[in-house]
Amino acid sequence: MKINATKYKANDVLKFVRQGLNITQEELAKSINASKSSIEKYEYGTVNYTFETLIKIAKKHKLKILIEKEN
Repeated sequence: MKINATKYKANDVLKFVRQGLNITQEELAKSINASKSSIEKYEYGTVNYTFETLIKIAKKHKLKILIEKEN
């Protein structure tokens, strides 16, 4: 799975990651010790998740976060 995050809103990126992992909001929440309602709020865009949350998800699910300069 490869996502160019600059083309999407933060809430969409999180949703794409979860869907790419083929897991439910509840499963994602449990994997990072968060509530399902937190994941719902992140995905709906009513609450912004932190970079630390994204790192937790990446570590738990063996994903790589890559930040690179555009040409």
